[in-house]
Amino acid sequence: MDVVRKLILERLEELGLTMSEASLKIGKNHAYLQQFLKRGYPLELPEKSRLPLAELIGVPEEQLRGPSSKLPKREYVKVNPTGRESLVADPSRSLKLPQNQQPGVDVLAGAQLVGDRDLPVFGTAQGGSGALIVSNDAVDWVVRPDPLLRVKDGYGMIVTGDSMDPVHKHGSIALVNPHLPFRQGDTCIFRSHGEHGDNLAIIKELRRYTDDVWYVRQYNPPKDFTLKRSEWQVCHVTVGNFFAR
Repeated sequence: MDVVRKLILERLEELGLTMSEASLKIGKNHAYLQQFLKRGYPLELPEKSRLPLAELIGVPEEQLRGPSSKLPKREYVKVNPTGRESLVADPSRSLKLPQNQQPGVDVLAGAQLVGDRDLPVFGTAQGGSGALIVSNDAVDWVVRPDPLLRVKDGYGMIVTGDSMDPVHKHGSIALVNPHLPFRQGDTCIFRSHGEHGDNLAIIKELRRYTDDVWYVRQYNPPKDFTLKRSEWQVCHVTVGNFFAR
């Protein structure tokens, strides 16, 4: 993300305007600013768009003239007294998954890590029957990514195992929005409490569901199976993931 795009996003937030609303106010289609700010197209704003946008958000026109300088890279920071380093590595690293990456679950580029370092990340360990044992307390706090920027109770969870490779690889951090309604085809985290008080989770693709059963799929090895909703009471939708290394 460069300084022009960052300035526009900050001003839109301050004014309470969405990208769609602002696009329409400057005489463009509703997706115009979404494409410019998030997809980088066009590379710089043409004059016909730059002038009305500058007037709309209340900044000098020359501040929206580009292409502009990129923001400085983030560096590792210490996040607690034990010296554990943040799970967010150099955000200049961008990872592309194979073309069979499931639509809707993205590996975030560093530029999308734009919020405060206040997103809790929970650790996991391999449990029985493919389940993950999830730490009761966050093991790290990382930069809040764009998809969870204003999401209350959003969290990250370290993936252990490769059953959902390539969507969620071993060691990646799954980003979770607990308020999104789940739909067929979503990659979800199903959560349960074990017999001994363990907090358990399993990451799978939701195929369909009934009042009693989740029908789910894993990718590696390919397998469809069911989870009892009485045992796996919580279904949270993942909105992306990123790698700490």
